[in-house]
Amino acid sequence: MPQGKRLDLGIFDGRLLDGLKFCRKVYALFEQTKAGAKGVQNLRLRPTKLEKRLIEELIPLARYVQARYREGRRIKVRWFGGSQPYDAILLLSGAFVEKGHAPRKIVVEITTAVHPNDYLARELLHTQGHAFGVKGISRDKKTRSIVSTPYVVTNDERETDLATQILDRIKCKSAKGYAPGMVLIVYCVPNGLTLEDEWQEAVARVTQAEAHHAFKEVFLVETSSASHSATLHGDPKRVPEKAAAVTK
Repeated sequence: MPQGKRLDLGIFDGRLLDGLKFCRKVYALFEQTKAGAKGVQNLRLRPTKLEKRLIEELIPLARYVQARYREGRRIKVRWFGGSQPYDAILLLSGAFVEKGHAPRKIVVEITTAVHPNDYLARELLHTQGHAFGVKGISRDKKTRSIVSTPYVVTNDERETDLATQILDRIKCKSAKGYAPGMVLIVYCVPNGLTLEDEWQEAVARVTQAEAHHAFKEVFLVETSSASHSATLHGDPKRVPEKAAAVTK
């Protein structure tokens, strides 16, 4: 890539890239966007397809690739920006694949688990510099202004909310009847600062609900400063090893 060349979604869409090169380009696109005119504003409000796909698809996918790429398991990535029934195809090679410990192809769908008021909180944070949180925020129907009031979180409410958001997305995606062997990546947006024990409790509740059986694997990732992630495996009796029959 020539020095000074600006990055856009076109460098990813439909192109087969080595996994680590894919990650490097994703993070370079993030830094480029942040450093640009209204960079922080654009990353926060996501006014165009570029920011939305970057935050909600490319970065979660890069985090998954980083978690799986290793010696004996090399990964190539082909991300798609269209409306096909999946978001990416991963091609695997190496000793793990040759010995049957990993499939040669993984088809990936990416979704976001987030409170419906999150966009209002991000907008208010940008315009006023603060917001009380997603559960105490609304838009006035007459003035169209955003109203934010204090909301006190009680007991295990934060873990309950996060688990519910994740389960809703998994159930919604499961209901679509995806082909066997697919991997679902869930970009998780907690309703506020989430500590490690709160994240672990939310993941435990999702696991106990057994709502991830429709997929070979569900990868949960939260990309705030805490940077949490977790993997939920599907029922091997219900999810065949062979991935969906799609073109490369």
